[in-house]
Amino acid sequence: MKKFLLLTTMLVASLHGFAQHEVGSLTVMPKVGINLATIAGDDMYYHWEGSSSGYEKLESKFRIGVVAGFEGEYQLSEPLALSVGILYSLQGNRYDDIEYQRNYSSTFHGINVPVLLNYYIMKGLAVKAGLQAGYVFYKNTSYDSLIDDAWFSSKTSASIYKPFDIAIPLGVSYDFDKWRVDLRYNYGLTSISRLDGMPSVCNRVIQLSLGYQLGK
Repeated sequence: MKKFLLLTTMLVASLHGFAQHEVGSLTVMPKVGINLATIAGDDMYYHWEGSSSGYEKLESKFRIGVVAGFEGEYQLSEPLALSVGILYSLQGNRYDDIEYQRNYSSTFHGINVPVLLNYYIMKGLAVKAGLQAGYVFYKNTSYDSLIDDAWFSSKTSASIYKPFDIAIPLGVSYDFDKWRVDLRYNYGLTSISRLDGMPSVCNRVIQLSLGYQLGK
């Protein structure tokens, strides 16, 4: 029983010291990483005589992008911190090639502002959740089409997509020395489709980044 109480006391003491910074301190962190992004619900249909319905579905696939920017973290209490970021994020989606169309992708260049609560569950390890506002300042879709045995490239302004969205970022991070590895899943809440009568079309992004803590 004494050993159990001693072990419990040591565990509580260690939990009490899991915060990475002093209460009231502010840490600024530049970061860079990669995105795996898609647009959920943004499926395409094309004419195919071999199908019973005459059409086949092309599902929206993940594409690779980049993320870069800054985040600031304020230590509210020993285990809890609040972070706010300004991040450039390359998102969008892509589709598999078909007989008369290939290299179809949507490209969104945007700015995301994530606001998260970070809870340190053990030394260096934090779980996080919050809200994120996003604005796309440039977007396009591009593809190659087969016309009369020749391939032609096309690009449009992707005007069917709205520039604003709101997402829930969920993630986990681990600190070693001044470095932080951060893995997040950004779950889009708002539909970005401008088309009337269409089902919800939302951003989905898996994001892995590496940051350096300047104020630690």
